[in-house]
Amino acid sequence: MVSERLREYIHSNLGKFSKQIIDLAHQPSVSARNEGIEKCASMVEEMMREIGIQTKILRLEGASPLVYGELKSARSSKTVLFYNHYDVQPEEPVEKWVSPPFKPEVRNGRIYGRGVSDDKGELVSRLKLAESYLRSEGEPPCTMKFCFEGEEEIGSPNLDRYVVANADRLRADAVFWEWGGVDEKDRPVVQLGVKGMIYLELAVKTLSADVHSRNAAALPSAPWRLVRFLSLLKGDDERIRVPDWYDDIEHLDAEELKILGEEPFNAKEYLANFGAREFAGGMSPAEAKRRLVFGPTANVSGLWSGYTGSGSKTVLPSEAHCKLDLRLVPEQDPDKLLRSFKKFVIDSGFADIEVRALQLEPAARTSHQSPFAQAVVSAGESAFGKKSVVRLCAPGTGPLHVFTKRYGIPAVSIGVSAPDSGMHAPNENLRLDVLEKGMLWFAESLDRFAS
Repeated sequence: MVSERLREYIHSNLGKFSKQIIDLAHQPSVSARNEGIEKCASMVEEMMREIGIQTKILRLEGASPLVYGELKSARSSKTVLFYNHYDVQPEEPVEKWVSPPFKPEVRNGRIYGRGVSDDKGELVSRLKLAESYLRSEGEPPCTMKFCFEGEEEIGSPNLDRYVVANADRLRADAVFWEWGGVDEKDRPVVQLGVKGMIYLELAVKTLSADVHSRNAAALPSAPWRLVRFLSLLKGDDERIRVPDWYDDIEHLDAEELKILGEEPFNAKEYLANFGAREFAGGMSPAEAKRRLVFGPTANVSGLWSGYTGSGSKTVLPSEAHCKLDLRLVPEQDPDKLLRSFKKFVIDSGFADIEVRALQLEPAARTSHQSPFAQAVVSAGESAFGKKSVVRLCAPGTGPLHVFTKRYGIPAVSIGVSAPDSGMHAPNENLRLDVLEKGMLWFAESLDRFAS
């Protein structure tokens, strides 16, 4: 059980913790632009040193720095690694922010600013938990390690290289993944996995240059060419039409299907939250819930060609481009599926479409039966006074596989954020009440796992 000394320290210092989240979020660290990365890494290292964590900035050629830290404990032989990232998404569209994205402010019990939830608020909450242990109890219940990278928002292209180069240093018995928190009813959510992803950019060129659209009567159109291919990729039933795409998917057993069935899912609220009238392809709420957890996707993330400014311009575009993110589920191999995708492009008669892979990540998942997962589930119920929601797999993607597959250890996602935190969007925010309870959730989880 979490001691009263620890509870009191967290509660009485919540204002200080919030200020340190604000201070870190003041520093832009947009990996997509390589903006502020070095300075932010130094700020994180300094924050760790001030707490008393042994820290070191790790470096690899061509990679953003990885900030490593360790806080030893003699109370248990177990070690838990906390993975987070200090880079953030671009702030655009700036005009939709109520307050400047890199000048965080507190309004109505929330901190607003880019990165205050994803992922600087989460990162700071874990460091402040380490501080709370040191100041109230002298040491944590088990050894805590910290792995903070600066490239998560661009697909973590070098995380595996870092782990290979620092295999012993980053070794642990379990991992707390980067983000998590509560659902719409403030129930703690324990996420046991993430989907994988193949991120592609497609391009087709049909003319040497853009020409007057009067020539559309006789010349080929690049955007129509690309759209015709995209229409072949996925059917009205939302199934991907690339041969063999579904062959290797892991099937859920009876107990996992029971957990999936018990996961709360309010279809009306879900649709209303996004302004949608129905689910894709007219699927049922039960099918939508299943696909969010264990359904591959083929999403057009961006599509551009020709003139997109105000007013009219009669032009026949010479080029068309799109970005695709294809989410994968456990046991799907991104390298194998990329080969299948490229073959599908050619076999469909579109060999002129260039396919460029920007990101390849496999899915990863921890068993709900692992002692670590069970400790976290029961700790959530203790911290929030509500039954934990067990989510077998999150619909998003991250490099979880780097740790779970290389070390063969369990990993779960919990945290201090709410579902309306606005990650990757204007007016990103962090609820201060969830910050406090979430820190106690981590503490309770560590205590139970360590013992």
